[in-house]
Amino acid sequence: MALKYYTSTNTGKGFITHEDNSAAHIAGHPGSLWSTENELWASRVEAEEKTLEEAQAIISASIDGLFFEEGELSGSALTYDLPRE
Repeated sequence: MALKYYTSTNTGKGFITHEDNSAAHIAGHPGSLWSTENELWASRVEAEEKTLEEAQAIISASIDGLFFEEGELSGSALTYDLPRE
């Protein structure tokens, strides 16, 4: 199975169960975006599948205008690259 990207609002307890995550890791990202190979979970929570390009655009829009506040990257714009496999 290939890694897929989904949008869905976290509804709280039961949104991702231990069983869901054991079947295939489910990772959360900025912009209410999730990546996983677990299509059963995505179906259960009625997540909407996105292409890699759509998913990256959602994340980029959600962090647009945010900057590192400390350290040697202070003042640099935040960036976030999705996992691809």
